[in-house]
Amino acid sequence: MDFRRIEWLFLVAFIAIDIFLFAAFQRDTTSQSDAASSRSADSDTTIVKEMRADNITFKTPSKQSSEGYYISTTNSATQIKASLTSLTDQTVRYADGLITATFKTPITNVDTQHPNKVMDTVVSNSALILDGADYQYNAQLSSRNTVVYTQRVADGQIYSRYGQLRFSLTNDGAVTGYTQGYLADVKTLREKTETISERKALIGLYQYNQIQNNTKVVWTKLAYTRYFTLKNSSVYIPTWVIAVKPTSGNNAGVLQLKRVNAFTGTILTSDSNVKTVSGSTTTSS
Repeated sequence: MDFRRIEWLFLVAFIAIDIFLFAAFQRDTTSQSDAASSRSADSDTTIVKEMRADNITFKTPSKQSSEGYYISTTNSATQIKASLTSLTDQTVRYADGLITATFKTPITNVDTQHPNKVMDTVVSNSALILDGADYQYNAQLSSRNTVVYTQRVADGQIYSRYGQLRFSLTNDGAVTGYTQGYLADVKTLREKTETISERKALIGLYQYNQIQNNTKVVWTKLAYTRYFTLKNSSVYIPTWVIAVKPTSGNNAGVLQLKRVNAFTGTILTSDSNVKTVSGSTTTSS
């Protein structure tokens, strides 16, 4: 056998061994990844069972992740202040990023159970509300005495007072005035980024002792809340807003809003975005 032929045989054998080792490595890596995912899923399932054992009641949360943007807005009040003169039949002032108005003639015959039947027309009236077309009725955040409309941005809604219309509603169905926060010059930053699932957010709250025993999870929502503020702009991020109501103890019956950063899973503190929902005073952590 000549030397060149031996060289070729060694080369072919070397390549074959490389292919075999690479395939084995890939198989082992995939197996480890699958095993890690399996362990994580098993751990989450165990925690969900623990939550139910602690008498925390909730609908089966979704395991699916979603996507969202970082959103920037302008804090300049110049344009909003200039537009206030176009509003009629109300006294208006602007301070701290919010319009506060009192109707000279209250809106009457508002159904306290379905206030949007009347208020949709009010919101769409440009002589009464600035940029009303950018808002939609939000039953989750509304109560018997507060009708809430949330501003739509990008692919979601704003669950912060700075992007909400909040109407004061009397027990006999009269709207006397409102506060309005409006996010101007909304821009998306970077491409869409994956968010954690509803189940991950709920588990995170439980693990950080943000949900006590004997609590009902009333609703969950993936929405945008304010992350931080700069001199002339603010940044909003996708946030899991989770409404919980203790069924025992000093806070029994009080609806509380918890917030979880949907990108990182960290617990967020309140920016005073909601004070009253579902007929109960709200506290936020």
